[in-house]
Amino acid sequence: MDSPGFDLTSVSGLVASGCQVMVFTTGMGTPLGNGIIPVIKIISNTPGYRKMKDDLDMNAGTILEGTETIEQVGNRIYAKILRVCAGQKNKD
Repeated sequence: MDSPGFDLTSVSGLVASGCQVMVFTTGMGTPLGNGIIPVIKIISNTPGYRKMKDDLDMNAGTILEGTETIEQVGNRIYAKILRVCAGQKNKD
């Protein structure tokens, strides 16, 4: 989909075009949510995750720390998507 880069506008456009779950990655901790679909928020740095853990679903900063591989974090993200699609609440 060709849409603006602004977070809120692009997510709204994806929802309008049929998206049913959003995986939103952020480096700064944008607490983006949506009232229509679940938004799984993933941050790429651990200090930011610690500051905003009540608003973010996952920490991918473990890759930079060397405690997890890209594949391990990818598997955690995939498992989270499946759980949210099955009805588990996220931190929307």
